[in-house]
Amino acid sequence: MTRESARQHFPRGLVQPPNGFRFGTDALLLACFAASLPGRRVLDCGTGCGPVGLGMLLSGEDSQRLVLGLDKAPEMIAAANANAQALGFGDRFAARLLDMRDLRDRPDIVSAESMDLVVANPPYRHPDSGRRPPSADRETARFEVDGGLEAFVDAAAYALVNAGRFACVHLAERLAHVVRSLAARNLEIKHILPISPRRDAPAKQMLVLARKNGRPGLRLDPPLALYEGEGAETRLSRQALRFCPFLACNASPGTFAAAAE
Repeated sequence: MTRESARQHFPRGLVQPPNGFRFGTDALLLACFAASLPGRRVLDCGTGCGPVGLGMLLSGEDSQRLVLGLDKAPEMIAAANANAQALGFGDRFAARLLDMRDLRDRPDIVSAESMDLVVANPPYRHPDSGRRPPSADRETARFEVDGGLEAFVDAAAYALVNAGRFACVHLAERLAHVVRSLAARNLEIKHILPISPRRDAPAKQMLVLARKNGRPGLRLDPPLALYEGEGAETRLSRQALRFCPFLACNASPGTFAAAAE
Protein backbone atom coordinates (compact mmCIF):
# COMPACT_ATOMS: atom_id res chain seq x y z
CA MET A 1 0.00 0.00 0.00
CA THR A 2 1.36 3.43 -0.92
CA ARG A 3 1.60 6.29 1.55
CA GLU A 4 -1.25 8.11 -0.18
CA SER A 5 -3.43 5.00 -0.06
CA ALA A 6 -2.59 4.38 3.61
CA ARG A 7 -3.60 7.93 4.49
CA GLN A 8 -6.78 7.77 2.44
CA HIS A 9 -7.92 4.54 4.10
CA PHE A 10 -6.85 5.42 7.69
CA PRO A 11 -7.53 3.84 10.14
CA ARG A 12 -8.03 0.77 7.98
CA GLY A 13 -4.80 -1.03 7.38
CA LEU A 14 -3.15 -0.06 10.66
CA VAL A 15 -0.92 -2.82 11.98
CA GLN A 16 -2.32 -4.22 15.24
CA PRO A 17 -0.84 -7.10 17.26
CA PRO A 18 -3.23 -10.05 16.84
CA ASN A 19 -3.49 -10.79 20.56
CA GLY A 20 -3.26 -7.23 21.84
CA PHE A 21 -5.82 -4.54 22.58
CA ARG A 22 -7.77 -3.37 19.52
CA PHE A 23 -8.38 0.36 19.34
CA GLY A 24 -11.95 1.58 18.96
CA THR A 25 -14.12 4.57 18.20
CA ASP A 26 -12.95 6.37 21.33
CA ALA A 27 -9.38 6.62 20.01
CA LEU A 28 -10.55 8.12 16.72
CA LEU A 29 -12.81 10.61 18.49
CA LEU A 30 -9.92 11.69 20.72
CA ALA A 31 -7.65 12.15 17.70
CA CYS A 32 -10.14 14.50 16.04
CA PHE A 33 -10.88 16.30 19.32
CA ALA A 34 -7.20 17.01 19.91
CA ALA A 35 -6.10 17.64 16.32
CA SER A 36 -7.18 21.29 16.29
CA LEU A 37 -5.59 22.12 19.65
CA PRO A 38 -2.42 24.23 19.58
CA GLY A 39 0.90 22.69 20.47
CA ARG A 40 3.73 21.36 18.33
CA ARG A 41 5.26 18.99 20.88
CA VAL A 42 2.74 16.24 21.62
CA LEU A 43 2.97 13.32 24.03
CA ASP A 44 0.64 10.39 23.26
CA CYS A 45 0.35 8.41 26.51
CA GLY A 46 -0.54 4.76 26.03
CA THR A 47 -0.21 5.11 22.28
CA GLY A 48 -0.99 1.49 21.42
CA CYS A 49 -0.55 1.06 17.67
CA GLY A 50 -0.70 4.85 17.26
CA PRO A 51 -4.29 5.72 16.20
CA VAL A 52 -4.54 8.89 18.30
CA GLY A 53 -1.17 10.45 17.54
CA LEU A 54 -1.19 9.44 13.88
CA GLY A 55 -4.80 10.55 13.50
CA MET A 56 -3.83 13.95 14.90
CA LEU A 57 -1.07 14.30 12.31
CA LEU A 58 -3.48 13.40 9.53
CA SER A 59 -6.20 15.78 10.74
CA GLY A 60 -4.14 18.72 11.97
CA GLU A 61 -2.94 21.61 9.86
CA ASP A 62 0.39 22.13 11.67
CA SER A 63 3.01 20.46 9.48
CA GLN A 64 5.64 21.06 12.18
CA ARG A 65 3.84 19.03 14.87
CA LEU A 66 5.85 16.21 16.40
CA VAL A 67 4.35 13.31 18.36
CA LEU A 68 6.08 11.03 20.85
CA GLY A 69 4.06 7.93 21.68
CA LEU A 70 4.66 5.90 24.84
CA ASP A 71 3.45 2.41 25.65
CA LYS A 72 4.57 -0.41 27.93
CA ALA A 73 3.92 -3.18 25.39
CA PRO A 74 6.84 -3.86 23.00
CA GLU A 75 4.55 -5.25 20.30
CA MET A 76 2.51 -2.04 20.36
CA ILE A 77 5.65 0.07 19.99
CA ALA A 78 6.68 -1.96 16.95
CA ALA A 79 3.20 -1.62 15.44
CA ALA A 80 3.02 2.14 16.06
CA ASN A 81 6.39 2.79 14.45
CA ALA A 82 5.48 0.58 11.48
CA ASN A 83 2.22 2.48 11.05
CA ALA A 84 4.05 5.81 11.19
CA GLN A 85 6.38 4.69 8.42
CA ALA A 86 3.51 3.42 6.27
CA LEU A 87 1.70 6.75 6.60
CA GLY A 88 4.82 8.77 5.83
CA PHE A 89 5.15 10.17 9.35
CA GLY A 90 8.40 8.48 10.31
CA ASP A 91 10.02 11.88 10.76
CA ARG A 92 7.19 13.29 12.90
CA PHE A 93 6.06 10.33 15.03
CA ALA A 94 8.16 8.05 17.21
CA ALA A 95 7.02 5.44 19.74
CA ARG A 96 9.12 4.50 22.78
CA LEU A 97 8.77 1.74 25.34
CA LEU A 98 7.82 3.15 28.76
CA ASP A 99 5.25 2.54 31.48
CA MET A 100 3.44 5.76 32.40
CA ARG A 101 4.16 5.12 36.07
CA ASP A 102 7.90 5.37 35.37
CA LEU A 103 7.85 8.56 33.31
CA ARG A 104 9.31 10.84 35.98
CA ASP A 105 12.30 8.50 36.27
CA ARG A 106 13.15 8.74 32.57
CA PRO A 107 14.03 12.36 31.72
CA ASP A 108 16.12 10.96 28.88
CA ILE A 109 12.84 10.08 27.15
CA VAL A 110 10.59 12.91 28.38
CA SER A 111 11.95 15.80 30.39
CA ALA A 112 9.85 17.91 32.74
CA GLU A 113 7.77 20.67 31.14
CA SER A 114 8.81 19.71 27.61
CA MET A 115 5.41 19.09 25.99
CA ASP A 116 2.76 21.51 24.75
CA LEU A 117 -0.02 18.94 24.52
CA VAL A 118 -0.59 15.53 26.11
CA VAL A 119 -3.28 13.12 24.91
CA ALA A 120 -4.42 9.91 26.58
CA ASN A 121 -6.92 7.12 26.10
CA PRO A 122 -6.38 5.45 29.49
CA PRO A 123 -7.94 2.25 30.81
CA TYR A 124 -11.13 3.58 32.32
CA ARG A 125 -13.05 0.67 33.79
CA HIS A 126 -12.86 -0.01 37.51
CA PRO A 127 -11.30 -3.41 38.28
CA ASP A 128 -14.56 -4.57 39.91
CA SER A 129 -16.79 -3.69 36.94
CA GLY A 130 -17.63 -5.58 33.78
CA ARG A 131 -16.48 -8.84 32.26
CA ARG A 132 -12.74 -9.38 32.01
CA PRO A 133 -11.20 -10.16 28.60
CA PRO A 134 -9.16 -13.38 28.34
CA SER A 135 -5.99 -11.57 27.22
CA ALA A 136 -3.86 -9.92 29.91
CA ASP A 137 -2.86 -7.16 27.48
CA ARG A 138 -6.48 -6.37 26.71
CA GLU A 139 -7.34 -6.42 30.40
CA THR A 140 -4.70 -3.83 31.30
CA ALA A 141 -5.82 -1.64 28.38
CA ARG A 142 -9.44 -1.60 29.56
CA PHE A 143 -9.29 -1.98 33.34
CA GLU A 144 -7.39 0.02 35.96
CA VAL A 145 -5.24 -2.89 37.10
CA ASP A 146 -1.74 -1.53 36.38
CA GLY A 147 -2.32 2.15 36.96
CA GLY A 148 -5.40 3.97 35.78
CA LEU A 149 -6.19 7.58 35.04
CA GLU A 150 -3.95 8.85 37.85
CA ALA A 151 -0.81 7.52 36.15
CA PHE A 152 -1.69 9.29 32.91
CA VAL A 153 -2.67 12.53 34.63
CA ASP A 154 0.53 12.50 36.68
CA ALA A 155 2.51 12.00 33.46
CA ALA A 156 0.71 14.96 31.89
CA ALA A 157 1.33 17.21 34.90
CA TYR A 158 5.03 16.35 34.74
CA ALA A 159 5.50 16.68 30.98
CA LEU A 160 3.37 19.75 30.21
CA VAL A 161 4.68 23.28 30.03
CA ASN A 162 2.81 25.84 32.10
CA ALA A 163 -0.65 26.38 30.54
CA GLY A 164 -0.12 23.29 28.38
CA ARG A 165 -3.15 21.20 27.43
CA PHE A 166 -4.24 17.69 28.34
CA ALA A 167 -6.94 15.90 26.33
CA CYS A 168 -8.40 12.51 27.17
CA VAL A 169 -11.41 10.28 26.64
CA HIS A 170 -13.15 8.58 29.55
CA LEU A 171 -16.46 7.13 30.73
CA ALA A 172 -19.14 9.73 31.45
CA GLU A 173 -20.19 7.81 34.56
CA ARG A 174 -16.74 8.47 36.04
CA LEU A 175 -16.85 12.24 35.65
CA ALA A 176 -16.37 12.84 39.38
CA HIS A 177 -13.28 10.63 39.37
CA VAL A 178 -11.84 12.50 36.38
CA VAL A 179 -12.49 15.90 37.99
CA ARG A 180 -10.79 14.85 41.24
CA SER A 181 -7.78 13.35 39.47
CA LEU A 182 -7.19 16.42 37.31
CA ALA A 183 -7.74 18.92 40.11
CA ALA A 184 -5.26 17.11 42.36
CA ARG A 185 -2.53 17.84 39.82
CA ASN A 186 -3.53 21.43 39.00
CA LEU A 187 -5.08 20.54 35.66
CA GLU A 188 -8.15 22.74 35.26
CA ILE A 189 -10.95 21.31 33.11
CA LYS A 190 -11.82 23.75 30.32
CA HIS A 191 -14.02 21.77 27.93
CA ILE A 192 -16.15 18.62 28.08
CA LEU A 193 -17.82 17.05 25.05
CA PRO A 194 -20.21 14.26 26.10
CA ILE A 195 -20.61 11.35 23.65
CA SER A 196 -23.98 9.58 23.49
CA PRO A 197 -25.15 6.62 21.38
CA ARG A 198 -28.16 8.56 20.10
CA ARG A 199 -29.82 11.92 20.39
CA ASP A 200 -31.58 12.29 23.77
CA ALA A 201 -29.76 9.22 25.16
CA PRO A 202 -27.52 9.57 28.23
CA ALA A 203 -23.85 10.14 27.47
CA LYS A 204 -21.68 7.03 27.71
CA GLN A 205 -18.28 8.63 27.15
CA MET A 206 -16.78 12.10 27.22
CA LEU A 207 -13.89 13.98 25.71
CA VAL A 208 -12.15 16.21 28.24
CA LEU A 209 -9.73 19.11 27.80
CA ALA A 210 -7.76 20.56 30.71
CA ARG A 211 -4.97 23.14 31.08
CA LYS A 212 -2.06 23.03 33.48
CA ASN A 213 -2.52 25.78 36.09
CA GLY A 214 -5.48 27.04 34.07
CA ARG A 215 -8.02 29.55 35.29
CA PRO A 216 -11.53 28.38 36.24
CA GLY A 217 -14.08 28.37 33.44
CA LEU A 218 -15.69 25.34 31.83
CA ARG A 219 -17.39 24.88 28.46
CA LEU A 220 -19.87 22.00 28.52
CA ASP A 221 -21.15 21.10 25.04
CA PRO A 222 -24.36 19.30 24.11
CA PRO A 223 -23.74 15.58 23.57
CA LEU A 224 -22.36 14.35 20.26
CA ALA A 225 -24.77 11.62 19.11
CA LEU A 226 -22.93 8.87 17.26
CA TYR A 227 -25.85 7.06 15.60
CA GLU A 228 -29.13 7.71 13.86
CA GLY A 229 -31.73 5.48 12.23
CA GLU A 230 -33.33 2.32 13.56
CA GLY A 231 -32.63 -1.40 13.33
CA ALA A 232 -30.86 -2.44 10.14
CA GLU A 233 -30.88 1.22 9.05
CA THR A 234 -28.72 2.30 11.98
CA ARG A 235 -25.83 4.42 10.73
CA LEU A 236 -23.33 6.94 11.95
CA SER A 237 -24.88 10.35 12.35
CA ARG A 238 -23.93 13.20 10.07
CA GLN A 239 -22.89 15.12 13.17
CA ALA A 240 -20.47 12.37 14.18
CA LEU A 241 -18.97 12.11 10.70
CA ARG A 242 -18.45 15.87 10.51
CA PHE A 243 -16.67 15.78 13.85
CA CYS A 244 -14.58 12.70 13.03
CA PRO A 245 -14.40 11.68 9.36
CA PHE A 246 -12.24 8.69 10.34
CA LEU A 247 -15.41 6.98 11.58
CA ALA A 248 -16.51 6.58 7.95
CA CYS A 249 -14.22 3.56 7.66
CA ASN A 250 -17.13 1.49 9.03
CA ALA A 251 -20.06 3.61 7.92
CA SER A 252 -21.93 1.07 5.78
CA PRO A 253 -25.72 0.76 6.44
CA GLY A 254 -26.59 -1.59 9.26
CA THR A 255 -23.02 -1.99 10.51
CA PHE A 256 -23.78 -0.30 13.82
CA ALA A 257 -27.26 -1.68 14.46
CA ALA A 258 -26.20 -3.79 17.42
CA ALA A 259 -23.67 -1.32 18.80
CA ALA A 260 -26.16 1.53 18.94
CA GLU A 261 -28.71 -0.28 21.05
